Amino acid sequence: MNIVVIGAGEVGSYITRLLTDPKHQTQSMNVSVIDPDSDRIKELDGVLDATMVRGNGSHPSVLKMAGIEEADLLVAVSSNDEVNLIANLCARNMGVEKSIIRIEASEIKRASKSDPWFLGGEPPNLIFDPDEDTAREIAELLDSWGADEIATLGGGQVVVIGVTVTTEADFCGKTLSQIGAEYEPDWSFLVAALRREGEAKIPRSEETLQVGDHIWLVIKKSEKSRVLETFGFKRKKNKRILLLGGGRTGEFLAKRLVKMKFREVTLVEADPDRAEQLAEKLDGVDIRRGDITDAQFISEIDAGKYDAAVALTGKDEANVLSCMYAKSLGTDRSIAILHKLKLMDVLDFADVDSTLSPVTASANRVLSYVHDVKDVATFLGVDQDFEVVELKVGDDSKAIEHKVRDLKLPRDVLIGALIRNEEPSIVRGSSQLQAEDTVLLIAPPEQVDTIRKEYFVSKSFQD
Repeated sequence: MNIVVIGAGEVGSYITRLLTDPKHQTQSMNVSVIDPDSDRIKELDGVLDATMVRGNGSHPSVLKMAGIEEADLLVAVSSNDEVNLIANLCARNMGVEKSIIRIEASEIKRASKSDPWFLGGEPPNLIFDPDEDTAREIAELLDSWGADEIATLGGGQVVVIGVTVTTEADFCGKTLSQIGAEYEPDWSFLVAALRREGEAKIPRSEETLQVGDHIWLVIKKSEKSRVLETFGFKRKKNKRILLLGGGRTGEFLAKRLVKMKFREVTLVEADPDRAEQLAEKLDGVDIRRGDITDAQFISEIDAGKYDAAVALTGKDEANVLSCMYAKSLGTDRSIAILHKLKLMDVLDFADVDSTLSPVTASANRVLSYVHDVKDVATFLGVDQDFEVVELKVGDDSKAIEHKVRDLKLPRDVLIGALIRNEEPSIVRGSSQLQAEDTVLLIAPPEQVDTIRKEYFVSKSFQD
């Protein structure tokens, strides 16, 4: 597969790393990366397993130099909307079948929803905004009290949630088979994966949940709050939220929280001009000026009264420090945006309950086009041990010949849920899949494509 990536910044370089990681490759990958910054090109040359091309991604000659005429997919993720749009037009005119572009301007986003495509020609397959995606994910976390990771799949009917088992969990000290017996005959959740002492795995029925285990649950969305309560996380209504940083993500998030009718939303921004702009834009949000790394300031605004503090600046150190300050004052939960992904797995010592990256949700969307699946969610972390992918069951595929327990899937592969006639259900060993079901497969990245082809693609198509 030939892919051209435009933009070697935070988003572009991470997506390229993911595409060229053998774990995530479903086929041979040839990736070219275009960026106008010669220093950035030199920095990444030899680090990324990709061809680095210096130049403007909107110029046809540069695109041709990067191999656009042979490309199967364009990923235009530069910070310049116009470059991304022009690159899409050029790529489509040159025969590229699929394209994904990053757009930040709200005017262009609105125009892009018109049919036909407002610029003429073939529209992109996907338009995304990393800041808006991050704000959406944080809002979902705040609405899922106690969760530290979340992904919504199955058309919004199923969620995959990461939580840490505490002594308050009803299921602590019980085996998965004992937990399952309590929910007969209709299960509302499934333990999909478990990380203990740094090792992640698909747990089996004899596994006993222990304090400190980090687990991922597949849950019917309608049961989300009830399941989280069984793990000791009682739902809080009318929550007070403190937003530390008034960039684009903070602005998007503040608007969402007001719409979700949170009791109080306070946003802190250091720049006076930006603070004034936000005060004019954000009705129902209390805008405060100040330095989020100033412990005295955090104390003065009474950070301890808030149920959650979310740090969203472009500086990882500031985000971590401000979360620690807020927690020391009594804030119940803290969420920090991190741009350096390697920090995500080394923050156990800090009082940061959840860490998110603006690039991971965007990268997951790109992976769905590479895997040729409806949607994909990568379990966050440096190692990215598992993926959850949405698959359609083929008309005569192997998956509909047997009960799930008789499919003899590898031990580290699990079918977590299915959606049939727009109704979600948790899959068990006795479940019988049907053609046209949408299923959620949990598997190591390197096994996803093999399992998809062997079990879910119609045999007639394979022949």
